Amino acid sequence: MKNSGKLPRNISWRRNLVFIWLGQLLAMAGSSMVIPFMPIYFRVELGLADEAQRAWATSLFYTVGMLSFCISNPLWGALGDRFGRKIMLLRAYFVTGITFPAMIFMPNMTLLLIMRFVASMFSGTVSAAQALTAVTTPDQHQGFALGSLSAAFWSGNMLGMLSGGLLAHYFGYMTTFMLCGAFFITSGLLTLFFVEENFVPPLKLKNHSKSGRKIALPAFSTGVWILLGVLFLLPLARRCDEPFLPLLVEFIGGMERAEINTGWITAASALGGIMSGIVFGHLSDKYKPLTLAAPALLAAGGFMLMQAAANSLWMLALARFMVFFAAGGLEPVFLAMISHSVNPDLRGTVFGWGASARVFGGMAGALVGGAATAYLGVRGVFALAGIIMLSLILLIIPAIKKVERMNCK
Repeated sequence: MKNSGKLPRNISWRRNLVFIWLGQLLAMAGSSMVIPFMPIYFRVELGLADEAQRAWATSLFYTVGMLSFCISNPLWGALGDRFGRKIMLLRAYFVTGITFPAMIFMPNMTLLLIMRFVASMFSGTVSAAQALTAVTTPDQHQGFALGSLSAAFWSGNMLGMLSGGLLAHYFGYMTTFMLCGAFFITSGLLTLFFVEENFVPPLKLKNHSKSGRKIALPAFSTGVWILLGVLFLLPLARRCDEPFLPLLVEFIGGMERAEINTGWITAASALGGIMSGIVFGHLSDKYKPLTLAAPALLAAGGFMLMQAAANSLWMLALARFMVFFAAGGLEPVFLAMISHSVNPDLRGTVFGWGASARVFGGMAGALVGGAATAYLGVRGVFALAGIIMLSLILLIIPAIKKVERMNCK
């Protein structure tokens, strides 16, 4: 697609990466102060004491948010390609900074789910940050940049989970929800004043036929659609057990210090994600995805099964760390493949679709996990997640091989 005659500004991709990284660190810290602790919030604040009841409430909370995000994110991605990716990131930061704290004022589960739907519809900081990073970073550095962004994501998660558990335990949930909003607003201000974009609006077609106004799927290659399918499958397995970690923590360690124990164990998993993003981001610029994916999937599935058998919090934390180290670096690898497979003018759109694929997979995983927890118990859902992850080897490896053959033609 040809651009207008306006020349793009010269910007520093390294400077941009630093401030996008910081913004994502704060945003993920804000959301991680709140979201991982919702099963405990349901018990403490909304009076849901029964394990099966909380499992379904947790499943609904995650599913409603993911459904809203999944519906809206392709639209935000397409608007980013038309009007700029920075404005989309600003929209996500500032609106989320208002709507996330609003959830604390919802007096019952129905209103909480409605507010969760609204908040998620206007969120999407990760995909917006990835798209902005992808279009302002040279192709030869995209594996490093996207891997570094993944490290920011996990670093923020670790910071938020540690502080969120302590703050919720000692100061209550109002404090964590308000700080969540403040962190998002701060990320928006950092982006507004310190991140630049060399966006040039595409030329509008002079003649719009009626058929051109019809809603149609983006003109991605078959290889890109296959990779989007892979991005759906990975979180389906990984998110199957994720919302229910506080229930397993309570089962093993008791309810008295549930917030604190959940905080440091989820922080351990985030540390695995940090190291994974750095290692896999570096390796993805040197090795083929197939070389990295097979052992990572095998290790992730094995340690997921170890979680199900854990008989102490330290064993659970070690298994959780290894799961996220093994699986956490796979998404940046596939995102770099996707970024290299599309025209730069479509990167906002494809990252929007990629985010929806991941969230739709997570939504399916949360539904499966809710049913498994209700009927198989809390250990059963973690065992099921490991089995699903191992089974993905049979699907994802052939898919990568097919995409590599297509790209070589």
